[in-house]
Amino acid sequence: MKTLIVDDEPLARNELNYLLTQNGNFEVIDEAETIGETLEKLLYETYDVIFLDINLMDESGLDLAEKIQKMKHPPYIIFATAHDTFAVKAFELDATDYILKPFEQDRINQAVTRVAAKLNYSSSSNQQTTEPQESSEKVGETVRQNQFKPSEHSIKQPSVLPIEVDERIYVLNQKEIIALSVNNGKTTLHTLNRDYETTEPLNNYAKRLDDTQFLRIHRSTIINQAHIQTIEHWFNYTYQVTLTGNLKVQVSRSYMKPFKAAIGLI
Repeated sequence: MKTLIVDDEPLARNELNYLLTQNGNFEVIDEAETIGETLEKLLYETYDVIFLDINLMDESGLDLAEKIQKMKHPPYIIFATAHDTFAVKAFELDATDYILKPFEQDRINQAVTRVAAKLNYSSSSNQQTTEPQESSEKVGETVRQNQFKPSEHSIKQPSVLPIEVDERIYVLNQKEIIALSVNNGKTTLHTLNRDYETTEPLNNYAKRLDDTQFLRIHRSTIINQAHIQTIEHWFNYTYQVTLTGNLKVQVSRSYMKPFKAAIGLI
């Protein structure tokens, strides 16, 4: 893998560089200390993952992450910072992980494993869509024909959802998931049996959930419509929803219209 460390502190860069070298999965480890230097490197080099600090002198790593995510093929982003107050915002930017200083080898290894798994999935998906090899004209025609045909990778109809908690993978039945919520940078999956707390961003789960069953009601909350028990009027013309297990969640104003349409209140 190839990575770029973005941090304005030389000691922090050195420490992270050492831990990544010890990990043994990187053939290239580059460094940058400003947004300008980072963007310049991205013009000439392609990276699999970027380890990004949030406070960069007078600049914000969150702003840099937004710019990176607008790239055609952005690298995965792992925030590596001393501050835990930006975790929710980081995951809203679809960060792969959020690591706090001082860094620990085990935690770095865990994050690298997560990126490697994503890269392997992406690679296998690309191989399935490009094999067998054909002429460029024929491939182009095939792509045009398939643009309007759902593929097995684009249909969100899985009956289960695998999640990783404490280096163990649990396979959850989606029908038993009541809701997913983000709090203090952690994503909690509420199920009929227990709650699971993970570091996986909520947006990553949203892409794998059955969108005929699950509904986003807040930027930090997704619910299973089948588990709605009651709906009450709440502050500022919003709703409070009570789910199975007496779990109470609020519908934010920006999601009121799609929520009402989804459950037939319009």
